[in-house]
Amino acid sequence: MEDFQVPFFYGNRNSIWNILSDAFPDALAQPVTLEGILSFLQQRKIAVSDTIKQCRRKNTTALDSDLVPELLNHELLDQIRQSKIERILCTSAFGNNNAFKLFYENILRQKLTPTIRAAREVMLPYAFFGRPVRVKALYSPSGSSNISLSKHPLYLRSKEKYVGSQRPVYDFKVGYYREQFLM
Repeated sequence: MEDFQVPFFYGNRNSIWNILSDAFPDALAQPVTLEGILSFLQQRKIAVSDTIKQCRRKNTTALDSDLVPELLNHELLDQIRQSKIERILCTSAFGNNNAFKLFYENILRQKLTPTIRAAREVMLPYAFFGRPVRVKALYSPSGSSNISLSKHPLYLRSKEKYVGSQRPVYDFKVGYYREQFLM
């Protein structure tokens, strides 16, 4: 799996697709393939998109902090209005170039409050899309988030579940993503 690449969102080897494959092994089998991902998304009626349509990188890393957005995906608003979407899950939260913040502040043009930050979600009123839509910031699937997540109260409260695991934070993410994608 060292060379895992797939020409799709999160195409690296430590991606959300491995987490979702472990969370839903009957629906997204290993090895993860583009065809498997597309089938999984279609079966579960999940759409995937980016908040950034065009960007450049300050450095050659995969970190959101190295992104310089040049064009945001404002077309998302019409796409959501024309869909039956009731929940938007963002895989990054509140840093400068993170999906939740870019969507909420830069695309919706709303103010991110301490209450929203603490809750990591907000229910958008009917006026935005003709129905209420929940926007939620998930904990990052990225391997680089493991250290900070290992110190997070949510993980620490459930840490005993993963005693004996060789990768407890990853196993926590599998359970967390399973729960989020079953809602």
